[in-house]
Amino acid sequence: MSAELSLQQIMASLEARIAFHREREAVAARQEAVFREQRTAHAAELEALTRNLEALKAATATAVELASRPTPPSAPFLGPDPDAGRRLKLPRMVARVLEGMPAGEPFGTTAVTAELNRRYRERLRRPVPARLVSIVLRRMLDAGSLRSVREGRPHHEALYSRP
Repeated sequence: MSAELSLQQIMASLEARIAFHREREAVAARQEAVFREQRTAHAAELEALTRNLEALKAATATAVELASRPTPPSAPFLGPDPDAGRRLKLPRMVARVLEGMPAGEPFGTTAVTAELNRRYRERLRRPVPARLVSIVLRRMLDAGSLRSVREGRPHHEALYSRP
C-alpha cells in the first residue's frame, strides 16, 4: 500500500505534518513565554514572602526573648507617707490608693488590694484581705465617691471608677 502512494501524496502528507509541527512549536513558544512570565512573577513573590517570613521569625524570636526576661520588682512607694505616725485605717488607705489612679479608668477590688498591700506592706501586720477592700469600695460607692462600671458576678469582680 505504501508503494501505491504517489510522490505528490507523500509530499503533501509531509508538508501537512510540517505545518502541524510548526503550529505546535509556535503555540509551545507562546506558552513558554507566558510560563516564563508567570515563573518570574512567582519567583519575585516567593522571594518577598520568604524575606518577610524571616523578618517575622526574627521579630518573634526577639519578642519571645524580651517577654521571657524577668520583670523587675516594682519600686516601693517613694512619696512621703501622709499617714506616718497615725494608726492605719483601711478606708483611709484605700482612699490614698485611689487618689493615685487616673479618673475614669475602671479598677476592681483585686487591683486595689494588690496596690494597697504593696504600698503599706511595711506597716501591715498581715496582708489586707480582698473582702475587706470590697466592703470599703461598696461603702464609697454608696457615699458617691465612686461610680459603678460593672456589677459583680460570681466569677467577675465588680468594676468601679473615680468620677
